[in-house]
Parts: sequence; C-alpha cells; structure tokens
Amino acid sequence: MLRSTTFLLLFATTTMLPAQHWVDLLMDETTNIHDVKAAFDTEWEGRTYVRGKGWKQFQRWHWFMEQRTWPSGERPDPAIHLQATQEVRQMHAQRGGLRDGAEWRSLGPTQWNTFSYNPGNGRVNCVALDPQDPEIIYAGTPSGGLWRYIPGTGWEALFTDLPSMGVSGIVIHPDEPQTIFIATGDGDGADTYSAGVLKTTDGGQTWESTGLDWNINQTRTTRALRMRQNDPDVLYCAASSGLYSTTDGGENWTQHSGGSFRDVEFMPGDTTIVYACGTSFYRSEPGGDNFSNAGITGLPSPSQVGRMAIAVTPADPLIVYALCSNNQNGFLGLYRSTDGGHTFETRSTSPNLFGYSEVGDDLGGQAWYDMALAVDTENPDLVYVGGINVWRSTDGGANWNIVSHWVYPSMIGYTHADIHSLDVLDGKIWCGSDGGIFVSANTGNNWQNRSFGLDITQFYRIGGSASDAGLLLGGAQDNGTNRLKDGQWTHIFGADGMECAVDRASNSILYGAYQNGGLLRSNNEGVSWTGLTDNIDDEGAWVTPYVLHPTDPTVLVAGFRNLWVTADRGDNWYQTTFWPTGEFVRVIAIAPSDPDVWFAARNDRVMRSIDGGFTWNSIKPGLPNLSPTSIAVDHDDPLHVWITFSGQTGGQKVYESVNGGSSWINRSLGLPNVPANSIVTQPDSPNGVYLGTDMGVFYRDDYTEGWELYGNGLPNVVVTELEIHMGSGTLRAGTYGRGIWEADLYFSPFASVDGIAITEGPLVMPVDMEGRYIIRADERLGRLLEVRVFDAVGRAIRPRMGQRDLHQLDLSAQPPGTYLVHITMEKGMWTRPVVARVW
Repeated sequence: MLRSTTFLLLFATTTMLPAQHWVDLLMDETTNIHDVKAAFDTEWEGRTYVRGKGWKQFQRWHWFMEQRTWPSGERPDPAIHLQATQEVRQMHAQRGGLRDGAEWRSLGPTQWNTFSYNPGNGRVNCVALDPQDPEIIYAGTPSGGLWRYIPGTGWEALFTDLPSMGVSGIVIHPDEPQTIFIATGDGDGADTYSAGVLKTTDGGQTWESTGLDWNINQTRTTRALRMRQNDPDVLYCAASSGLYSTTDGGENWTQHSGGSFRDVEFMPGDTTIVYACGTSFYRSEPGGDNFSNAGITGLPSPSQVGRMAIAVTPADPLIVYALCSNNQNGFLGLYRSTDGGHTFETRSTSPNLFGYSEVGDDLGGQAWYDMALAVDTENPDLVYVGGINVWRSTDGGANWNIVSHWVYPSMIGYTHADIHSLDVLDGKIWCGSDGGIFVSANTGNNWQNRSFGLDITQFYRIGGSASDAGLLLGGAQDNGTNRLKDGQWTHIFGADGMECAVDRASNSILYGAYQNGGLLRSNNEGVSWTGLTDNIDDEGAWVTPYVLHPTDPTVLVAGFRNLWVTADRGDNWYQTTFWPTGEFVRVIAIAPSDPDVWFAARNDRVMRSIDGGFTWNSIKPGLPNLSPTSIAVDHDDPLHVWITFSGQTGGQKVYESVNGGSSWINRSLGLPNVPANSIVTQPDSPNGVYLGTDMGVFYRDDYTEGWELYGNGLPNVVVTELEIHMGSGTLRAGTYGRGIWEADLYFSPFASVDGIAITEGPLVMPVDMEGRYIIRADERLGRLLEVRVFDAVGRAIRPRMGQRDLHQLDLSAQPPGTYLVHITMEKGMWTRPVVARVW
C-alpha cells in the first residue's frame, strides 16, 4: 500500500454502506475482539480511507485491545484488573530502600507551541464546575483519570490512590462540593479500564467504590452521570449495560433497563421526571421509575439511529432536544419536544454537523466516537452541536453556523477535532475534545484554550537524543509528534504520532511517523518533513516499529508485515524478510555490541538473525502464545536478551535468554497480572532491567528476589515505552494518558563489586550454612573499624556482631537473600556481597 508524500492522506468521498454493525459490536463488551475486527473489515473492504468516518478511531481501539486479548480475543477481565490493582497497592505499602529514593518528575507536555495543524494536550471526555465556586474546573479524561483546576494553583490530578482509568461523567454535591461522583471508563472510545461509579467525600484525596461497580467477569463502561440538584442522594447513570439509579448516595443501585444507554437528564423544574436514551428516547413516570418509549412520537425509529444525545434547559423546562446520528455516523437530525418529551418535531436534517467539512457538505461521520449536544441555560433557542467541529443554532436547531474548526490556526476559531462534550456552565460554552478543554464566553464567537497545565497526553512511543538529554520526542494519540527542546514543547507534526527517534550523528535530523507506517524524516529539527515509505509496498501496524542502527546512523530497520532496511536514512528501502502475510511486525531490536545480531517478533513468531537480517531462525519455543510487546538486548552480550508480553495470563510477562533465545527463563515473579509493555536494560549494572506495564514501572537485577515497583510519584498509569539516557543517568517513561515522566536510574552498589579483586581486601567467609560469617583481612590493612550491612534494595539492617570481635558476622536471623557488607578498615573501605541461608 503506497503512502503519499504529502503526509495528509488524500481521502475519496464514498457512499457509506447501509449499517455499521461493527460500532455496535465494539460497544458491546461481550463481543470478541476478532468478531469486531471482522465486521469492520467487511464494511471497509474495497473502500478508500475517508477522513472523519471512524476509521482511525477504530484502529486506535483495536491497537489497544488486540495486544491485550490475543490470541483469544476475549475482552479484558475487570476482576483480574481489580486483583492486580490490589496487589500494586500492597506493593506500595511495603516499600522501602534505595530504589524507592528515585522520584519521578513529569516532563509534560502541559502546553504547546506548534509547527503543525492539530495541537493539543490530550483528550477530555467531560467537564464540570464546582457548584459553589465556578472558577474551580473538573475534567474527566479517557485514561488519565480526574483533574481539577484551582485558580492560583493550576491543574492537579485527583487519582492519588487509584490506577489511572477513564472518566466519562462527573457530578458534584451542590452543598458539599468535597463530595464528588465519577462515572469511570471511556464512554466514547471504550479503550481503557472502568470501575463503575466511584465516590470521594474529601475532594478527591481518597476514593471508594459505590454499589455500582464491575467486580464481576463482565466488562462494562459508564457513560453519563446526573445528580438531582434538590435531592443529591439521587443519581442516574447511563452505562453500556443499562440504566441505573441510586436514592442513597451510591450505596445501592437499581437497574431500570438493560441494553446500552448513552445519556440521561432530569426535567428542569420537575426532577421527578427523567429522560434517557440509547438509540431510543425514554421517559420515566413521575418519581423517576418505569421508563418507557411508548407513545413518544416524532423521533426516527431506533433502526435508523446510530447514536442519540439529549439536552434540556431551565429556560423552558418542557423543552427537550434529541440529537441523532444515522447508521453511517453522519447527521440524521435534531429533534425538539416542547411538551416534556411526549412529542417531537424535526428541526433540521442538514448540513452534516458530524463531518470534517466547514460547510457541512460531506457525508457520514464518526458520531459513535465524537458527538455532543448542549442548549443555553437562558435562551432555549441557542443550541450547540459537536462532532469534529462545533456548530451553533440561534433558532432552536433549524439553521446552523460553524463556530469552531479542527485545523489550527482557524479563521473560524480553533477547537481540536473530535468533540466529546459540550456544556453551558456559568454562562459559557465548554468544549471537551481530543485536544483538551476549550471555552467560549460569547456563544462560540471566540475560543480560549483552558488545557494548559493538563498533563494528559496519550503517548504511543518516545525517542530521545543520545547526546542531548534535553531533546526528546513523543508520538501521541491524535495529537501528533511533539518535541521537547530546552524545556519547551512544540507540536511538530499532526495526525496520530507514533514511533520517533533522533539521529545518532545529528540532533537536527529527527524521525517521526503517523499511523500504519507513515515514516517521516526532518533535517531541520521538525520544521519540515519528508515522507520515507513511498516505495515500501507493505502494510504497517497502527504503531509501526522501526529502530536506528547502533553504529551506522544511515541505517534504519522498519517492521511492516516484513522487515525493511534502508542504508540512506530512509530514501530507499529493501525487503529483508519474506514471512507469510497475516501478522504485523510488533518488535525489533539490534544488539548494541554486535549490530549483526537482530531480533524481531510478530504475534505468530519470534525470530533471530546473526547476519544482519538476511537469514533468520525461530526462537519462539519456550515462549507463551501471547502478543510480544518489546525486546531488549544486553549492551555487552548480544545473546543476552529479554522479551515481554501483553495480556492477562498470570506469570507470563517477561522472559530472559542468555543464549540468544535457544532457551528461555521465565522472569515474571513478583509482577501483577497486567500487560507488560516495554523493557530496557541498564549498562554497567548487575543485569538491571526496567519494565513498563499497565500499572507503572518495575525493576529487577541479579540481587533482587523478583520485580519491585520503581521510584515514587509515578501514577499507576499505562506505560507504553521506556528509554534510558545514560548521559544524564535518567529513565524516561512514555504513558498513555499522563504524558512523559523521568526518574534517576538506580546505580546498584553491586555494580562496583569486582569478584576478581576480592582477595585484595578483606574476605567475608561463611562458617556454616545458617548465615554466619567471619571477616578475614591482612593485618597490613590495619584495624577493622566498622561493619555495616544492607539488603538488596539498600535498606540498612542490624546484624549480630561479635561482642569483642567485629570479625564475627551473624545473619542467621535475617530473611534469606543477598546482602551487601560494607567494611571499613584503617587502610580503606570495601564492599562484599554475601548470600544468606539459601543452601
């Protein structure tokens, strides 16, 4: 599949097929991933990729889910995720030692400059204001949890004791604003974790489950959450599994209806009447029970509706607006009731409010993913609709004008593409989009970006300069390729940003990519770009891997369905493998100490070459049948290799080989049952390795008994890629929802212990098999002054010493394991490792 050098793919306008059943299957969490993919492929077979019709959004979802469910395709089990959450909490509570001294620091981005057309911080699903102080803003994100803005303080994350997850609904107690409920999960994208409805009573410091939780073997996503303002113990929740309500502040919930619900609203002025919708509109009886669509007229039949949203206004409590997409996810119509939801009339069926076109003359859309509706609180005829852009009507939806456009800069006004929420709050219109929060104080005539400070970017991959610790790149979901230089972030290329790298010979030469293998090179630090893959007649995965040669900066290796190599920085390529089609290359690694040793993996194979990629041997025997996510090779030994796997199969996360993959050792001990996403090895260490998972970063080396959480301050977030920068002694973590983070590396004291030179100083000799030792030293070293002992994580312990002779060391009361003995004598200091009670 040839790629255009214009980078912005040319999209043909095609007529959509009658029904997009893949959307319904995607939103049904009981449907196998493979069945969703088959339905999607059937509908798109033979058609050109058309911008704004949901193709990209599906590919993002499939990328996230497929690796976590392969090969079975069964959706992730929330009970397994919950158990892993509890295990990680216990690990946090039991921590202590030198490795915990590393403090994670956020590198952002929290704001942007731009060379390109779609800058933003990251996706926002919903917005709310403090009912007693409208200057305090809340934002729910798809994978970075809940955020709060306080004037003078800025934005802060509120998920301090929870793994980061999606938030699609926020309600705040009108009299006790420290009490907040959130609907978790990604209601629009369905690509992150959900835990039902959560509650805090201390302003977000701690959270607890309500009676509406998903601690069962069925994934569910909450989508909309509403609170009855005159009785805040009453809440309604629209979820993928039905419509629910509580009358006791979340302790107990009642399911009113099964099926998939998208929205719910109270009637203003008479909050005992409740409206709800999926693809049909429902109205409750007085009291909020017994929902029915019987007798409601004027709305399209459910078979015509792809998705519905509803909006009400206190300016006229009997008015209800219903916004509907069609089965092609384009604009079906806006409908209005003036009698409290009994009868509706069609207000408009054009222009297409859900397309990319600024005049609404295109077809279709992606309303299953981005669709929002709001009506002004004082003027019932002032209505806003969001799809990819924001539209406004001043006559109750009969006529429309576009008031924001997705291309930056815009003469109309800029809000990032893909609108997930519109709300009229405190007299302003608030917009949550794939690029953050935008607000207008004059009905959409002008927009202000309120996202600066939100650290919520969903990074797929990161890449840094070996020589300049301050130069870093990141490829982000729908927010392109971003460059950190001299402490400032710049958006340097649009689309979805993917793998990125800095040339080893010149920091002016940057590499980036957009989705499905659109590799790029810039020779001027990202100001302009050249497409590299026009002559690669092969398909790439959503996140296509490529690596730079460790010694020759002109050579790159890229993985599509097969491996391709360039010797001129991407101007020309040749194919070096001819594996059967069907799977994409997921992982590539080249040994730093021997560039002829290559490793590559697809879902169906794990391969090794020792001649620079010309011949290959399978090294899959001994490895699990799961989706591979990363490979790391020792910096000194080209046959010492690590590989990681995704999925929810416990105890099958990380494997090590010391013979190039001829045999494997399972190194998963101590890890929670979450996907392992990225592994890196630390040079000049006792086999120190760092692992990025769906719940943070872990570390192990030869002197640990298993994996341990690494550092403090990193959210329990999905870590998509790790990189080590030895020059600055730092570890970088790209996350899917919380930007990029950095921590100091752990330099183990064992790294300085030289076994050959052990006879040059004092010796620690075992006297039995119970952990008792004697310290022997040449008298020329002088008197023994002090003996201190540390465990494998650097915690000082108190061993028993001889009362009169410090040469006697007793570790028999200590747990089995490896210890460091620091010995101070008159003529010097030495460190000796010992292993206590493991015989």
